[in-house]
Amino acid sequence: MKVFLVLSALLFCGLGAQGIPRNGRAIACPDSFLITPCVCTLNGQQVDMTCAGLTSLKSLTDIFARTFPTNVLHSIVIQSSTLGPLPNDVFNGKSFEIISFLNNRLTSFDNTGILSSSSSNLRSLTVRQDTDDWTFNFANLQGYNLLTSLELSGYSMVLSGTLSSSSLTSVTLRSDFLAALPPLGTLPALTLLNLDGSVIASLAGNSFSSLASLSQLYLGHNKIESLSSGLMSLAASITQVDLSSNLIDTVQPNWITGVSSATSVQLVNNYISVLDQASFEGVIQSLMPSGKLLLDGNPLVCGCEVAWVVTNSAYLTVANDARCVNGTRLTNLDPNYYLQNC
Repeated sequence: MKVFLVLSALLFCGLGAQGIPRNGRAIACPDSFLITPCVCTLNGQQVDMTCAGLTSLKSLTDIFARTFPTNVLHSIVIQSSTLGPLPNDVFNGKSFEIISFLNNRLTSFDNTGILSSSSSNLRSLTVRQDTDDWTFNFANLQGYNLLTSLELSGYSMVLSGTLSSSSLTSVTLRSDFLAALPPLGTLPALTLLNLDGSVIASLAGNSFSSLASLSQLYLGHNKIESLSSGLMSLAASITQVDLSSNLIDTVQPNWITGVSSATSVQLVNNYISVLDQASFEGVIQSLMPSGKLLLDGNPLVCGCEVAWVVTNSAYLTVANDARCVNGTRLTNLDPNYYLQNC
């Protein structure tokens, strides 16, 4: 028993209070006084860090210049700090799977190797900051073959370079400086593209045709005014297309392809007044029988322009939320009236 107690005490001292062995090595947090104002927590065999209130870039780089018990950590959140343009390898050889920059000031990502020490491990990157002008260079993400989730959001964010990745499955980009779709390169794994809440005013034809795995596309709350022919050539995997709360008043024939009975197309709260048969019938037919074309919140004129929908119950099943400008649902209109008068 005495031998057991002595060995236990030696093991505890060798690992430290937070140490947990993994593959013969101790997983531990750095001593707290070395990383203040950052805080480190040990969650099982994962080391997580939070840094808040840093007043300079030097305060961050000094912390990560120190020797840590391990250079392979799980996550870091840097928030409410004032840093400035970040240098290459900002974490000085320490790698993370999850990196978040939240509500910082004067923090920019102009260099191209800022997160280089995490290139082999990074799975999720989030940057949200709505104050100050800042830039993110997509070249920072080249060669990050485990990265699956990217969110870049900021009132005055400017993007540079081309976004390419073999592993990204989810991308969210939002900025009041984002007036056009950013250059999209090779993104074979991308299933979700969220561009909601920017100021995108127009889209080039076939902007999304190279996204072979895309299933969810969010373009709501932008400034798009028209949907031109050939605008959206989407993958057969598409299940959600959200164009709600734009300024759309013109829809041309053949504006979207790739949708199916598994797709929901949202055009809610736009300025569409004419439900043109040439522009919408093909879409509705592709969505039948269980897909949805959501049109509520548009000022639809309900003269003979809507007869082709009102007199076809299968079409109404797909577009069952559409309302006339006076608030009457198309499903409540009398099809016999339109058969007799149109």
